[in-house]
Amino acid sequence: MVLSVVCVGAHQDDELSCLGTMILCADRGDRITTVSISKGDLGGQHDPTIPGEEVARTRIAEATEVASALGGEYVCLNADDEFIMDTRDLRIDVARTLRRVRADLVLTPPPSDYNVDHIRAGEITAHAALLSAINSLDIGEPPLPRAPVVMYMDSIVGLDFQPSYYVDVTDAFQRKCDLLRLHRSQMLSQPNITGWDLVEHAEIVGRFRGLQCGVPYAEGFRPVLRTPLLGAGSLLPDGSGKRSLIRQ
Repeated sequence: MVLSVVCVGAHQDDELSCLGTMILCADRGDRITTVSISKGDLGGQHDPTIPGEEVARTRIAEATEVASALGGEYVCLNADDEFIMDTRDLRIDVARTLRRVRADLVLTPPPSDYNVDHIRAGEITAHAALLSAINSLDIGEPPLPRAPVVMYMDSIVGLDFQPSYYVDVTDAFQRKCDLLRLHRSQMLSQPNITGWDLVEHAEIVGRFRGLQCGVPYAEGFRPVLRTPLLGAGSLLPDGSGKRSLIRQ
């Protein structure tokens, strides 16, 4: 069984909290798609003289490189960075993408996070997952036979987030760091906002979650507790690359 695994975030590096898991999904043969709702045009804090459209092009190219390294696809929905709004058009854009890639499992930011764009992305994605299976909604792609399972990935630095599931990403951790470094512009830009870069975040939070569940490095997830976005069992991989449970 090959799954279609989709990460929907606000920005081009938002797979930070689930990239190790996505690597394990790719290793077991799943189809990988990463989606950014915004074009990331305000992500040039390391050099504010760079025009926003150039920043966006750079970030989109970086995200495409990361997705390609996973054997997957990158999609940008081109909303304005830091001003994501829950609109009809964005709901439909995300739902159409989930339909096109025949999504089985969707990973998205939680309702508590440091950036409201992240929160809005999660809200839009959860509702779009529901829309993806409503067969009376014609949006140019055939509806899914059932809504995909949606899970929240960890918040930034793990604040106000208690995982229900842990994925052992120890074997994928070095590859995760290598892929994060492909977000070259954000490796430079992020310290201007938070004081840490993407790899430092991965090392600290990954070790913290690993400490909680008894492995060197882990990523934490929590199901979206809404019908019909829940599935029996878990579609997440375990540390060996197998499915920890099979969806019924």
